[in-house]
Amino acid sequence: MNRLGAVCLALAFIAGCQRSGGDAPVSQAPAPAAATPGEGIPWFEGDLQSAFASAAAQNKPVFLYWGAVWCPPCHDLKAHVFSRRDFQEKMRQFVPVYLDGDAPGAQRAASDFQVLGYPTAVVLRADRTEIVRIAGGMDLGRYADVLELALDAVRPLPEVLASLRGDGALQLNDADCRRLAYNGWGLDPRVTDDPRALVESLLLAAQRCPTTSTIERDRLSVMAAGLAASIEREPVVSGRSASSQLRSLLDATDLLLADRARSLRVADALLDLGDDFFVVTRRIYPQRVAPLQQRWYALMDAVELDTNYSDTVRLATAGGRLMAAKALDSQEKIPASVAARARTTLNTFLARNYDAEARSGIVNSASWVLSYLDDDAGLRKLLEGEIRTSRTPYYYMPDLADLEEKAGHKEQALVWLQRAYGESRGPATRFQWGVLYLEGLLRISPQDEPRIRAAAMEVLGELAGPDRIHARALTRLTRVNDGLNKWASETRHKDTLAAIKLRWREICAAVPVADPASRSCPGLLTTGV
Repeated sequence: MNRLGAVCLALAFIAGCQRSGGDAPVSQAPAPAAATPGEGIPWFEGDLQSAFASAAAQNKPVFLYWGAVWCPPCHDLKAHVFSRRDFQEKMRQFVPVYLDGDAPGAQRAASDFQVLGYPTAVVLRADRTEIVRIAGGMDLGRYADVLELALDAVRPLPEVLASLRGDGALQLNDADCRRLAYNGWGLDPRVTDDPRALVESLLLAAQRCPTTSTIERDRLSVMAAGLAASIEREPVVSGRSASSQLRSLLDATDLLLADRARSLRVADALLDLGDDFFVVTRRIYPQRVAPLQQRWYALMDAVELDTNYSDTVRLATAGGRLMAAKALDSQEKIPASVAARARTTLNTFLARNYDAEARSGIVNSASWVLSYLDDDAGLRKLLEGEIRTSRTPYYYMPDLADLEEKAGHKEQALVWLQRAYGESRGPATRFQWGVLYLEGLLRISPQDEPRIRAAAMEVLGELAGPDRIHARALTRLTRVNDGLNKWASETRHKDTLAAIKLRWREICAAVPVADPASRSCPGLLTTGV
């Protein structure tokens, strides 16, 4: 998938500046004004501490929404969910807080609440105990229902999971079952912290849900199947036997897909399966490939026509069709008929008129489809059009850089990466886009030491200030550290690393003592050591 598709779900870029290309100087950009994430919702005006104090005084939970001005899924939520009257009415029973990723203290808050991807919506008690995370891509009418669940006097999900594992006789009530089934596990750190344990917990939950909660049981089973397939993909592909647990989950999902009505009711969970599920199915059960294709394509047809889902999700079915076709083919080839069907869906949705918010999500889904079609010319045309009209054109520039690099136009790729860095706004965003530019230099022009040195100094400088070396920045900083050390070992430019290390020490020395990062900061960059 192209970089745009990955970024839309969770990650971000970083920024640098140039007027026309080449070695234009990088300039400091001011932070952007935080966009209103949705009218009709009484977003709290004030800092987080005040918001939780207000929640305690009103005996309300907090709805914490973390987003960014450039994030297509954020725009999609605003266009299709936050604009709904039923959602807005339900939100009045919460203290809704919008936290822009570039706002002062936002990255530190993200660390506190363990959120990394944009957008993330978390419901918390006034004492900051997490109740539930809300995933995207659902049937639009279900969002208000999930909020309703969070209003009950319910236990935090970690407690529910612990009880499931500790009490073999525990049966879930309907509310806990639904919260587990609709929790945004893809946005939850428990997935990466211990994915195998989460698979076990999801399976236990599916078994312990009320027998009448068929949709919830199916959702939990599908999520467990997707996660288990991801865990075992590498060993299965290398020839090792699949676990009995994975085989059982594949069997259950196969039966679910065979039932059109059941599968459509949990279509959003099925769309999140990813290609791991199809790859391991092909390896373990090759005889199922043909019927699985038929069932999957039929489900994509049904979701595409289902107006309960946003157009962004409906267009994404074209990508889901192509993903499955490629993963189910031993040569990773997409049949012409499947490609043509996806192209028809793509053209249908791109031909429609959308406002700026909805258009952003459509372009994001369209880029995924075009990438699977290997239509570089079409993707280039789409992205160049968005750059001319988007309020955050820098978001699309790294994808154009990918296309240029793929075509062998390496210097033009760097031009796009540097321009993206220069035009981005906000400290967190600038650091993320700046890392892309620096990584591009290390990869494409490793002998250009002066340029690499200047870019590294500038990009690391984006972290100079309080509460910036947290959350997403830490992940990117690890990449910078690894990339610079690898580059130095290959090019022997250790004097540059020593200078970068000195600059980093200066940045760390200026971090306020009250910032938890002040203690770990010096050890985060090992260049020049």
